Amino acid sequence: MKNIKELLSSRKLLTVPSGTSIYKAVCFMADQNIGIVPILDGDGKLLGVFSERDLVRRVIAKDLDLKTVAVDDIMSKDLLVADVNESYEECLKKMQARHTRHIIIIENEKLLGILAMRDLLEIDVNVHKETIEVLHNYIYSK
Repeated sequence: MKNIKELLSSRKLLTVPSGTSIYKAVCFMADQNIGIVPILDGDGKLLGVFSERDLVRRVIAKDLDLKTVAVDDIMSKDLLVADVNESYEECLKKMQARHTRHIIIIENEKLLGILAMRDLLEIDVNVHKETIEVLHNYIYSK
């Protein structure tokens, strides 16, 4: 079973710098096939995230200009964060409590990545498969 750190180690951290236009951020997200991207300042500090939902609710619904407005003006800043050493169950509980589909993973205050609900559910399914296999082997080994 992979833990959160192992899951993130196989992924490239994709980010957008502060000051990027919404248009460029959306093009980047489309090219990378991602629905959410962290926004970092010049020192690599996490400022917020920009998501497809932000695009719909804060840009299109308000008829903002994609090419002149920066992601900084509309990004989500109230972020759901978990330490890399937290269990996937703790992350799932946090996400459920906040009704969100993504969680920011940090280690020593440094951004490691973002996990989606489906990533954590994949871990959960694998844990249950392993448990079932162990129980099956125990029952039928006698």
